[in-house]
Amino acid sequence: MEGISEQSPKTSSPRKVNRSFFTRKLERKFEEKGLQAPQHLLNLMDVPSEEFTPEDRELYEAELKPLAFVFADYLLEVYQAMGNPRQGWEEMLGRLKDSPIKVVGALVLHHEEKVMEMEDPLEVEQPLETPAAKQKINVRTYRKGEGGKERWWEKRIF
Repeated sequence: MEGISEQSPKTSSPRKVNRSFFTRKLERKFEEKGLQAPQHLLNLMDVPSEEFTPEDRELYEAELKPLAFVFADYLLEVYQAMGNPRQGWEEMLGRLKDSPIKVVGALVLHHEEKVMEMEDPLEVEQPLETPAAKQKINVRTYRKGEGGKERWWEKRIF
């Protein structure tokens, strides 16, 4: 993994940040689209939530959290370009500590689940075969004048 030394604008102690697979792919997606990747947010993506400083938490709440779905959309494009490797994606997410990038990666899988659920009802709308639908029912038609007993609706009241 790539190691990047980050120095928070509010603190003077440098922190070593290891970029995960997801963060590197996200950064490349920004470059492909010709966008300037927000490095201060990308540097925070792989920091475990339990190691957040008060400044990190403030940055997360104010800037990164509102953009989580934008990051998830870009990462979803990467996921689809890879051929939707759900099992490998879940395995890589399982190896990450709880961090913002893990949340964004999980959003991608959540989005895929929702899409799959949306596709399933289209298949369910097919008529279901029930035992009653398979059962043959014999019905005799009524023809007046065939003889036979008088029907209740034919009886004269007066």
